[in-house]
Amino acid sequence: MKQKKYLFYVLLGALYPVVKVIYYLNDLVYARGIIYGLIAGILTVGMGILALKEHKRAAKPVGHWLAALMPLLIIPLTPITMMIHLGSEMGQIEKLTVLIIFEALAIAQFVLAILMFRGLIFERGEDRLMMPTPGFMIMRTVLSVRNIFRKPERTLHEIGLQKGQAILDYGCGIGSFAIPAAKIVGDDGMIYALDIHPLAIRVVEKEARKRKISNLKAILSSCDTGLPDECVDTVLLYDVLQMIRDKGKLLEELHRVLKPSGCLFATSEHLEVGEFLNTLTSEKLFILIGQKGKLFQFRKEQI
Repeated sequence: MKQKKYLFYVLLGALYPVVKVIYYLNDLVYARGIIYGLIAGILTVGMGILALKEHKRAAKPVGHWLAALMPLLIIPLTPITMMIHLGSEMGQIEKLTVLIIFEALAIAQFVLAILMFRGLIFERGEDRLMMPTPGFMIMRTVLSVRNIFRKPERTLHEIGLQKGQAILDYGCGIGSFAIPAAKIVGDDGMIYALDIHPLAIRVVEKEARKRKISNLKAILSSCDTGLPDECVDTVLLYDVLQMIRDKGKLLEELHRVLKPSGCLFATSEHLEVGEFLNTLTSEKLFILIGQKGKLFQFRKEQI
């Protein structure tokens, strides 16, 4: 159920005043602490409900932005407020416990808000919604950790990348595949790393400079690659199709830049396999020729 994240967000918001009341009854916070918890609860619950309404209709994601902003403000305001009202008592273990629980609620809400925004992007397409900077930074951390276990280099070797090839990594993100692919194809090859998010492009370019990679070109775009016809051997479309609103236009562009013997490798993450396959083959631009788990290989059809 897609609304679960919103409901959990609202539930965590309702816990703010509850926690304050419990600690007030145990003489661990002052009466004004209940007021602070009530304000935090009302604001975050309101933002969660607003975001949920936006999720159900094509509205501007104001509620989603505010849902991320509110807990982000609560995180630093909580210790500041407690220091002002408690002074030296702030160092007591009981008081620190109050702080830790309140901070944990805010952090959990912030993470949920980012996931809510990410889900909205998946549904509406990232060409219409840009992932907020905090969300991108969290995604960067998650992907960096995931890369340690998934080994993108292994995947690239399995699909048969070779020296001298030209590769388009569409939706390159932090360069999980683009960076190691540049090493595999060598100086005679070329990697085109495309993404809609400016931060993704900066991360990839910085990593390329750090590793002294000269055969990588980053492209900031929502769809058009700006590349010549039939210039790339392989297209990587990993965990990105669900974010594209105009999928037909995207497939036409990928078909245009692929060489006649070229292949497209795509993953069906966040999409039902049937819907995924229908999307990629319905226009008769690509034909499925292989599958390994959630990784599918398509051949370019001649039209």
